[in-house]
Amino acid sequence: MKSAARRKSDRAFDALDGLLGHMHPKQDMHAVVGRLRENYASADALFAVSPHMLEQAGLHPHDALLLSKLPELNRHIALERFGAHPRLHRLPLASDYLAANFHGLKVERFYLLCLDARGRLMECVFLQEGTLDGALFNLKHVLSELMRVGPAAVVISHNHPGGTLRPSQEDIDCTLSLLRALGVVGIPLLDHVIIAGSSAVSMRENGYVPTALWLDQAPEHRLLREWLLEDKPAPPKRQKQIDPAKK
Repeated sequence: MKSAARRKSDRAFDALDGLLGHMHPKQDMHAVVGRLRENYASADALFAVSPHMLEQAGLHPHDALLLSKLPELNRHIALERFGAHPRLHRLPLASDYLAANFHGLKVERFYLLCLDARGRLMECVFLQEGTLDGALFNLKHVLSELMRVGPAAVVISHNHPGGTLRPSQEDIDCTLSLLRALGVVGIPLLDHVIIAGSSAVSMRENGYVPTALWLDQAPEHRLLREWLLEDKPAPPKRQKQIDPAKK
């Protein structure tokens, strides 16, 4: 019996077969898609390779380039639903937004969320990109971007393409370095969020960095105090009771 992942991959290849068939109605694209199935274990693996590799399987150069751009297109579509300046004042909201940013990436990237005083996104700054195994953390670059944007608070985030949610010692060390640096400029760091697939782990929530180090940055800062709280729906308004005698 096929696994759920295998069935999902089969559906993706079937969709690709149909797409290429519509694009090239006078050509039999089944053989090409068959070779792609044999060469790549999943659709994710297929979309991660270079256009040149896809051409070797028999795809036209234009088709190969289009397929290589699909993950990037999916990320843009996923981010569209948030709008340009979503309010990311709570961890669950920021985690969803960040997961969309990292969707389909096969290398590590660092992003910096710059928030205003109400927790609304001013700018999502791409800092740098690493490899499958890691990304270097450039503190000077972070500080220069903070001076440029001027946020009220920030969140640092990177992805783990390998799937593990546990932060490395390097992840913890760079968080501590940033906490110390931001203490000098007076901009609190709300969290360091690690994304693996659609899952997220908060280094602050899970205690990888002592709680006091987060809160001591600015004890009265509202975003800092309320970051780990969950938004609760407002209670329904009670309808005013009408006294039958006054009708």
